[in-house]
Amino acid sequence: MSDTGPSSLTWDEFCGLLDGSWRDRSRSNAMVSDRCFFEADPEKRLLEVWCLKVSGMHALCSNLADEHERIHSARGMIDPEQVIVQFPERRTSMLPMYWNATVSLVARESEHHVVFENMPAEMASSLTMLPASMNLAYVSPRVRDWPMGKMISVTALVQSIDPIPEDDPGHMRGLIRVHVIADGLQAEEFSDHDVFRLSLPIGEQRGRCMDLWARKIESPERGIIVTGRTDCLSLEEWKLVTGAVGTVRSSVEAAVYRAVSPADDVYSCGMLLLRALLGSDEQCWTRACEYLPSIVQGLEPVVQGLEEDDHYARYVRVKDRVSESTHCFKAEAQIPEAIWWDAVVAVLRACSTIQGFSYASEAATYDPSPARGLARELEVLARRARTELFEADQRDAMILRVCEHAMNRRAVCVS
Repeated sequence: MSDTGPSSLTWDEFCGLLDGSWRDRSRSNAMVSDRCFFEADPEKRLLEVWCLKVSGMHALCSNLADEHERIHSARGMIDPEQVIVQFPERRTSMLPMYWNATVSLVARESEHHVVFENMPAEMASSLTMLPASMNLAYVSPRVRDWPMGKMISVTALVQSIDPIPEDDPGHMRGLIRVHVIADGLQAEEFSDHDVFRLSLPIGEQRGRCMDLWARKIESPERGIIVTGRTDCLSLEEWKLVTGAVGTVRSSVEAAVYRAVSPADDVYSCGMLLLRALLGSDEQCWTRACEYLPSIVQGLEPVVQGLEEDDHYARYVRVKDRVSESTHCFKAEAQIPEAIWWDAVVAVLRACSTIQGFSYASEAATYDPSPARGLARELEVLARRARTELFEADQRDAMILRVCEHAMNRRAVCVS
């Protein structure tokens, strides 16, 4: 049991319990009986486990979407330790215990804002400190590739500086506009909440620099245009700074502090879903994590131009693309193939930022949250899985009777 509460588990513990509940019965006497509908039915138990996991992920994504839309802030990363599955202290319905579980996110710490020396408080308030010991499997590539304060070398063109008068006639401040260019610095991938610290050279004296804290204000074809306010400068320094307008400086040191996005949280949810789908097979999970980046990278031309409601074409194209890359996404025999691959599509829509395909783009908003789209998809998948689990035999029998009736009528007509 986890120490998250007397009747609670982390998401990994819950999934592990589901995957091994028919083999490992020593965890707790309270969890031995009346856990599932089909505990003694090997033909249906895997589908029931799958259904419980997808239902749990639907609850998680709904909670996350509510949080995004309420506080307009992202967590940046969600791993299994942040997802809590709780069971009622007393049985509250005729449902088995696992079906009474509730899924929620751990409460966010109030002091999660980053504090960096000399960074303006207003800029720091848009940044989020991630756990030092985070599980990188659940961290989006954007967050992995841009650790807080990542240093890069840029070319900087000071376009303009507008004076901000000070009460002290011997000092000045200014609002500086700088065009920043560097390899891999694409404006559309950055938001106006990201923070840049530029060490701008002042004058011709080597090593004399001014730190400028700035944010993106414009997206040119190449690079990013940022603006920031200078510190209080002496008149001599002010003269040197204004003299730099129109000057191009190469090899300027820049530190980049990226604000987390709701797209990062949705990526984590996609990986949590993938981990749940693959079950307790660690080798399969490891291979899936290795292949996923290349699958996502090659996905855009495959899904480009598809209509939002063209589910079948999306299903076929994604299945073909994934099957070409690896077989580690193959479904268990007890899971209907159509439902399984629609779940894999949901994973890839969560773990990418392809316009028109993914739940979130690079410019994801908080209201509506992109997690809402994933939650709706999982709700439909859970309902379809429950239909297969509880009604498949009856439904198939009805279809068979209709088909037989139609064939009999056809035979009469022919004779």
